[in-house]
Amino acid sequence: MASMALEIGRALRRARLARGLTLKQLAVASADRFKPTSVAGYERGERSISVIRFCELSQILGVPADRLLGEVLRATQADPELMIDLTRLERLGPAESELLSGFVQQVASLRGAGDVDRITLRVGDIEVLASASGRRPDELKAILGTVHRRTEREDP
Repeated sequence: MASMALEIGRALRRARLARGLTLKQLAVASADRFKPTSVAGYERGERSISVIRFCELSQILGVPADRLLGEVLRATQADPELMIDLTRLERLGPAESELLSGFVQQVASLRGAGDVDRITLRVGDIEVLASASGRRPDELKAILGTVHRRTEREDP
């Protein structure tokens, strides 16, 4: 798990580069409120940034602060995404199977995945599904462990 400061810096750097700005150009765009050396320190995770400065900088970069923070939180989550093998749903009880099937169909549709035999549930998906099922996310993940399919990146 990467440090929060490092992930904040990475998110800021991606946003700056997406705008095609150098550190010097960002300083000019900010009317020199943000010095190139300060921003470089933020981007490397070597320097802390206050919430107020983060919001100001994200506004200058034209990216909503909540979107950048969402990227940071996803990157720092200790729990990886879960790949669910839909062919194994019968292993769950009827209530969980029905709820998961309906949810997965909606997620697949929103992602444009169509008819699939497996789907990756992101951290946010698991939180929504846990709330809908009246369970805590960790409880739901334990239940979903029976239909989990290992990804190529995971150890056997």
